[in-house]
Amino acid sequence: MAFRGKQFSMGSMSGLLFNREDFGKLFIRLVLGIILAAKGVMFLIEGQSFLAMLGKNLSIVGITFWPLFLGGVIAICHIVCGITVALGAFFKTSMFLFGTFFLLEAIFKYHTGSNLIGKVAYLVMLSAVMYGFMFIGSGSYAVQK
Repeated sequence: MAFRGKQFSMGSMSGLLFNREDFGKLFIRLVLGIILAAKGVMFLIEGQSFLAMLGKNLSIVGITFWPLFLGGVIAICHIVCGITVALGAFFKTSMFLFGTFFLLEAIFKYHTGSNLIGKVAYLVMLSAVMYGFMFIGSGSYAVQK
């Protein structure tokens, strides 16, 4: 196949298109960051009763004071950490926080008797993905690089 006067085989074409690890990390970062920040915005839109319920969920690990304030902190953390994930700034810290949020939510769902496969396993999987990205890093196309 000729491309601007150069010969390319299908093997080299796939190398041009699919051997871009940093673009893959950028794509995943952008999608995850936008979704997680939007989740935090939805927490805030739900209102005070929902934020108080979020804060009360922390009672599973012994934190029982100021549930409305703690729910607001969780929502703000989702927004700020989602933005930092998308940008690649403070990436490992944000991934650690999201992994911990999802793990705490899985513990809460397990103790409330939720569907083990449907909800708890999904949250544990999300937590493992977040912790895995913490070790992988943000890639070359990040604000902090």
